[in-house]
Amino acid sequence: MDQAKTPLYDALARHWARRPVSFHVPGHKYGALFPPQATEFFAPLLALDATEIGGLDDLHHPESVIAEAQSLAAELYGAAKTFFLVNGSTAGNLAMIAAVCDKNKQKVIVQRNCHKSVMHALQIAGAAPVLLSPEFDSDVRVASHVRAEAVKEALELHRDAAAVVLTNPNYYGMSIDVTDIVRFAHERGVPVLVDEAHGAHFAAGPPFPQSALACGADVVIQSAHKTLPAMTMGAFLHVNSERVDLERLKYFLQLFQSSSPSYPIMASLDLARRYVAQLTADDVAAIVAEIDGFKTALDRISGVAVVSSRQPGVQTDPLKVTVQTRSSLTGYELQRRLEEEGVFAELADPSNVLLICPLAATGRLMEAAEKIKWAWRDLPVEETPPFDFIPCVHPPMSTVVPYDELRHVRTKAVAIEEAEGCIAAETVIPYPPGVPLVWVGERIDGRHIEQIRRLLGHRAHIQGGSRLRHGQLVVYELE
Repeated sequence: MDQAKTPLYDALARHWARRPVSFHVPGHKYGALFPPQATEFFAPLLALDATEIGGLDDLHHPESVIAEAQSLAAELYGAAKTFFLVNGSTAGNLAMIAAVCDKNKQKVIVQRNCHKSVMHALQIAGAAPVLLSPEFDSDVRVASHVRAEAVKEALELHRDAAAVVLTNPNYYGMSIDVTDIVRFAHERGVPVLVDEAHGAHFAAGPPFPQSALACGADVVIQSAHKTLPAMTMGAFLHVNSERVDLERLKYFLQLFQSSSPSYPIMASLDLARRYVAQLTADDVAAIVAEIDGFKTALDRISGVAVVSSRQPGVQTDPLKVTVQTRSSLTGYELQRRLEEEGVFAELADPSNVLLICPLAATGRLMEAAEKIKWAWRDLPVEETPPFDFIPCVHPPMSTVVPYDELRHVRTKAVAIEEAEGCIAAETVIPYPPGVPLVWVGERIDGRHIEQIRRLLGHRAHIQGGSRLRHGQLVVYELE
């Protein structure tokens, strides 16, 4: 196939060139009816905002230009079949997990630090999660990957598992080769599903990490919008084998995706795929060289340091630049200073600020480095970090009450000290390291309560646990 082609985008451009008269949705009629103060910004996009009419195909039953665009993506990424997602990787995670679970197979082996959409998918599917604790990266101070040995042990203990679900790379760009995990799972007839949301650009080749597709994973989800020139919510779902029922997968994609898919988002996926396909080795070398110069400039700023994982077997994505505080300020405070100077980072945590660089040699990163240097001038340098890291102890492997048993159970808030023995109805996630201490459906024990009290005593940053500041946990009302 010709990777220079953009069949869906070209079809939309041809349609607009006909000066169409719209008696169909959407109601803005290609921008003719739109608030005038916003028309200048929206007009080019609204010209592409069509619907399922003649010549533009149908995402949920593709036969022409969308089918061709998806086939081009499958060829580039080395997949048997690729689906465009217009509701983000979230829709893909929901669909792939629902597709592998049924009343006979509910157990899903999953790492504890997965994305919340994976957690939601397990709940919707009525799954029985088997949680694996990830490694902790002491350099970056975040959770990273699960060891292959941990997955193998889980597969040996839970031979009736419906799937293994991995998150690789993590948000900070730490990636491992999952070939060994995939091979071991396949020997036992278990499919491997990978949330590779941050790896859509891995197809550009070294020095980017290897995609799970190349490692033989069965279904791989990628958020094209995260690192490619694609619009927000644009993503890919790649199918790589017959271990997952394709018809069930298609059914759940229709269930979890909009029946009115965005044509601008789909066209941007078509264009983003071509962009990656046309990157040469020289292009990639220029991108990485500019990022390396940017990192060197940031590393010279007093009070911060550019950090990356030194764990064996872990490769860091060059597009992800993690800057760690060496001052009395937290990562959140460093981020606030950046925003005051018009520089907006991807995220901050107590230790770090994460910057995602463009997949292009823009020639502007050094200019940005000067702005960052100004924003972080005169940082109060200290040898100790600006927070107390409270390590949480997770069991290497733990099980959760099957979610189909909890669907219609009411919840209540109880005092933390009275929660022992109860089933958690919400997740408690301390940062760092961003690994859930308590999962929905997990039985709360004395160890959980002790660690929660310790975290609260140190005023740790916690996501979830909506009643924690009131001394309560939300649990299921089970007899």
